[in-house]
Parts: sequence; structure tokens; C-alpha cells
Amino acid sequence: MRPRPSSPLQHLLDGVIVALTVSLGAGTAAAQPTAAPAEQPSAAPEEQDGEPAAPPDSQAAVDPASAAEPPTSGPLEIIVEGERNPAGSRGLSRREIREMPGVLGDPYRVIEIAPGVTPTVSGFPYFFIRGAPPGNIGYTFDGIQVPLLFHVGGGPSVIPPALVQRVDLHLGPYPARFGRLAGAVVEAEAAPPPYDFRGEASLRLGDLAGHVEGPVRDDLTVFVAGRWSAGVALITALVPSVDLNYGDYQARAIYEPRKGERISVFAFGARDYLAAAINGETPEVLLDSDFHRLDLRYGRDFDSGTIDAAVTLGLDQSRGLGGVERASDWKLGARTRFVRQLGSRAILRGGLDIALDDYDIDKGGAGGSGGLFPEVSTGQLQDAFSELFQSRLDVAVGAWTEATVALSDRSTITPGLRVDYHTSMGDASLAIDPKLVGSFGVGKHLKLIPAIGVASQRPGFLPLPALQIAGIPGGLQRSLQTSFGAEVEVGPLQVGGTLFRQVTFGLTDALGTGRGTELSSERFLARSLGDAYGLEIGARGALRRDILFMVSYTLSRATRERDGVTVPSAFDRTHVLHAALLYDLGRGWRAGVRHVFYTGFPADEVAAGRPLNEHPDRVRPFYRFDLRVSKRWRVGETGYINLILDLQNATLSREVLDVTCDAAGCSPRIFGPITLPALGLEAGF
Repeated sequence: MRPRPSSPLQHLLDGVIVALTVSLGAGTAAAQPTAAPAEQPSAAPEEQDGEPAAPPDSQAAVDPASAAEPPTSGPLEIIVEGERNPAGSRGLSRREIREMPGVLGDPYRVIEIAPGVTPTVSGFPYFFIRGAPPGNIGYTFDGIQVPLLFHVGGGPSVIPPALVQRVDLHLGPYPARFGRLAGAVVEAEAAPPPYDFRGEASLRLGDLAGHVEGPVRDDLTVFVAGRWSAGVALITALVPSVDLNYGDYQARAIYEPRKGERISVFAFGARDYLAAAINGETPEVLLDSDFHRLDLRYGRDFDSGTIDAAVTLGLDQSRGLGGVERASDWKLGARTRFVRQLGSRAILRGGLDIALDDYDIDKGGAGGSGGLFPEVSTGQLQDAFSELFQSRLDVAVGAWTEATVALSDRSTITPGLRVDYHTSMGDASLAIDPKLVGSFGVGKHLKLIPAIGVASQRPGFLPLPALQIAGIPGGLQRSLQTSFGAEVEVGPLQVGGTLFRQVTFGLTDALGTGRGTELSSERFLARSLGDAYGLEIGARGALRRDILFMVSYTLSRATRERDGVTVPSAFDRTHVLHAALLYDLGRGWRAGVRHVFYTGFPADEVAAGRPLNEHPDRVRPFYRFDLRVSKRWRVGETGYINLILDLQNATLSREVLDVTCDAAGCSPRIFGPITLPALGLEAGF
């Protein structure tokens, strides 16, 4: 049987995994075919060794910038004030972010343990969330949308953990302040400035990172950070099949001229380059991109609320991808937001925002196939990319409002409305997206959370900087998001379950609609009816003061309707299970273990003359075991040194990454084993 060419996703992941293998000290990697409510104060629990003994309320978290452990003399009481998560959203605390095995301490990557999240590939931080593809998932930091969030597509996040206070996963319907996304939103909230100077430097095999922050004056605080792939240059010199480098920077200044008033300037950006030789070939460029943001913000508190206004300047660039030699997107955005208390039982929120994107596209030339689609002819790619990407000016204007009304001490209802107007290449479209979320207390420990909403988005593409499909061909994607959840909280234990259904009309999903190598513009512009439904179960809490556990399970089905035939999504996995234990062993030792299991995706692909199969066979399931061990030594009153071993896939499990099909049937392509042993050293004060 002659294998068909592997898919574009296969080649992209091959390159990323090879790069991660080099930069993070991975084991073997080889692909081969085989036949087989309202805002209110919240108190955190008493801490021990600088971390909560039990998980804090998911609606509020302790400042994660507090890296040094507090003195052991006497208990430490911390009061946290801020907005609670919207009902149905899921927050992740500092300890879950920094100590979860297998996520390498990355604040965004930790969402993979949440119910409703389906991985594309083990360890690759791009997900299908309630059936929505990666192109329909938005990642934001402090209200700013981030393009290529992970270095070289699958490495460390471009946002350092020290800047992140908490991470919230809005599965849908998400809050009205977010918009223009037909899937989910992953939101990271910026950590507030500290009262004293703090700093940290970290060294992992492959990169060097560090930050320093603190008050320059009583009314001015600064933060400076950066990451550089220092060790990668030496490693790639020894491994000529891979050429890899990356880096990022962040700088923030917050000025408070008077109490309740603040002015901030925040700049950040990242650069990524990856070229790799797959199967012994000459290295080809898989990714060559950078982005930059400058955010200017003013905020003021009033007796009955707050108001914020911001202007964001940005530049996104990609080079040598497909038929595009260079794509750039100069960005200008402005937004304002207010929060106002209405009496004692309601809070009103609202805002306006505008986004201008000036695209400049250079096609052909040195761009060629860029190595991203090696099995597709340059001519086909140039034809497709000439239609998909064009120089133009895109404009989007939005307005939103929502109100949280307290029906009782434990019950609220939150209606919301968002309106967006899009123009691109002479096309215009209006999106009117209503939302309604309730939270009803039943007895002392139970809450019921029904939700329904509409979300809209322009045609989506792969999550790459400056590559947004031109115009609005086929209109907007429209997603109807519904769920009914229940949450039980008894002491330190939190248990929740949610039934959901999410239907997307006019879905663009080139990867999830079907596997295969055909990459004409029709594939990227093709529309389908996307449907996802299922059950999500999550539990977490303290088994003892020194043991924290987390469990999540998702039973779901994601389908696509094409040509009148309903088929499972190419990344549909019926069962996804995560279980983790975090241990405080005392004397500065901490350890954690995590088990990951999910069933296989459909063993089928789209090809000319190949009929659609409503019930295809599935590839084999996958499991892996992650382990994390750390030791902290104190240095003086506030200093510390951390030594960390974070081992992803300690079981050396091999995963089915793709399938190849012909008239005789489909065969799985086995990849691995891939293991990422990250040995890290942190020192700070």
C-alpha cells in the first residue's frame, strides 16, 4: 500500500516537535506509518510556605508575583478585592498555574486540564474548546488580544508568569466585553504592582528569562522582563536539521497621580523563527514571525464605579508562509469601559471599541511554499493565498453592555448585548449578539447555572500573525452557545458538572472539517454546520492540608455537516480525562503528578473520490503520565532559589498523530515517543 502525502498539520507539528525536542531536551522523535455575581471582597485561606493550603475561591486569586515565601512566624492574612468571574467561567489559581505537572509553569497552557478542552496533539498548546477550532479561540492579556501566543507554535508563552495574576477560561457564552470570536476566550489578568522591589531569573535548557519590578517612587512602579533562546543557538549548531531562535520582551509603567487614578504604559512583543528538516531533507522555513504591542491606558475610580480608556498600537508580521513572502498588519485599537453600581443589587457594565487593521501583503517570490505545506505545489498555494490574503484596510466597531442583578444573596442574572460592525474589501456585516447567564443558589451548597448566547466572527484561518482572510466571503460565522451547569461547594471541595451544546452556522475550519492534503482556497473558505454537545465534569480541592487534587472529564461529540452528510470532526475525541495531585512535602519540597487520557480521533481523511463516512473507525487512545518535583531554598529574608524538574510524558507513550488513506483503507501514523524533561533553575528576591 503506497502511503498518501501527510497533511499540512502533520508537517507543521513535525517541525514544532523537532524544535521542542531540541530546545527543551526531549527524547526520541520519529514519525512512521504503521498498519496497526457582583464584585465583592474575598478572603484567601491561611497560607503555608507561601501557597494556599486549599485552592482559593476561583473568583479571586492571590497576587502571583509574590514569589518569595512569607516568614513562618504567625499566620498571613490576605484580602483580595476584584471582579468575580462570570457564572460558568473557570478560574485557575496561582498554585495550579505554577505547579501543574506537564505545563512547564506556563499560565496559559494550564487550561488544558479544564473540562471542555480537547487537545489537537499531546503537549501542543492549541485546543478545540467545545468543538470550536483553534482559529476561533481568543487569547487575551489585560484586555489586549495576543496573536501567536506560544513561541515557535508550541514552546513557552510570550507572556511571563510573573505578569499573570490569574487565568480565566470563558467557555461560552463569554462576557460581552469580549467579541468577534465564535468560540471561547482565554483571559489572563495582569498582576497588580508590588509594594517592594522583586525580581527573578530563570534558566531552562534552551532559554534564559528574567524580570524585575517595583516602585521607583510612591506613585510610580515599573516592570521589565525578557526571554532569550540563549542555549538554543549552541544546540542547533550541533543539530543542523533544526534552525530555531525566539525571544520576547515586556515593559510596564504604572503612574498613580492621586488615589483612585492611574495611567499605565505597557509594551510587549515576541520574535520566532523555526526551520526544520523533516525526514532528512534540507531545512525549510516553517515559521518566521514577530509581533509588537504598545498599550496606553487611563483609569479612574469613582464612588459608584470605575472607568477605563485605552489606545493600543501594534504590528504583526509573518514571512515565507505559503504563497506569501511577507505579510504585515499595522494595528490601531481604542476602547473604553465603565463599571457602575446601581443601588445595592445591580452592577452595570458597558463599553465601546474600534479596531483598524492595515494589511500589506507581498506574494510569491522567496515565500514559495515556506515549508509549511511541502506536499502542495507552489502554484496551488499562490493561487489560494492570492485569493485569501490581500492588502486592504479592515475596520471593526463594537459596543456592548451587560448588567448583573442580584435576585437574592446567592442568585444573580446577567443579561448582555454586544453589537459589532465589520468592513473589509467592500464587504460589510453587522453582528448582534445577545447573552443571558443565570446563577441560582439552591440551599447552602448548590448553584445552578443556565446560560445561552450568540457569538459571531469573521472567516477564520490558522492562528498566525497578519494572516486574516480578506473580505467577509460567505458572511460571518454565527455560534449559538447553550449550557446548563451545577456547582457544589462543601468546605475545601468544589465539584461541578455542565451539559452543553454549541452550534456554529457557517463554520470555517480547514483543519477540523477533515484531514487531507488538498489546500485550495475552497478548503479554507468552505463552510459547514458545526455542532458540539456533551457533558463536562470537574472537581478540585484539598484532600489534606498538604495535598491538592484536580480532576476533569469531558464526554463530547463534535460534528461537521458537509454536502448534507454529518461526519465527526477530524479532532473529535469522545473521552478526555485529566487527574492531578499536588503535594507539599515540607522543607521546601513540592511534587505533583498528572495523568492524561483521551480516546482516538476518526481514522479518515478527505480526498477526491473518497465518500464521506458518518461512522469511521477511530485511532487508538492515548495516555501519558507527567511528573514535577521542585525544591526551594531560602536566601536571606526574601531571597530564594528554586530547582525544578518538570517531566512531560514520563511513560514514553507514542501517539497517533495522523492517518494516511487510499482505496484499501486508512493507516495510522505513529509519532514519538516524545518526552519533554524541562530542568529549570530560578533565583529571585
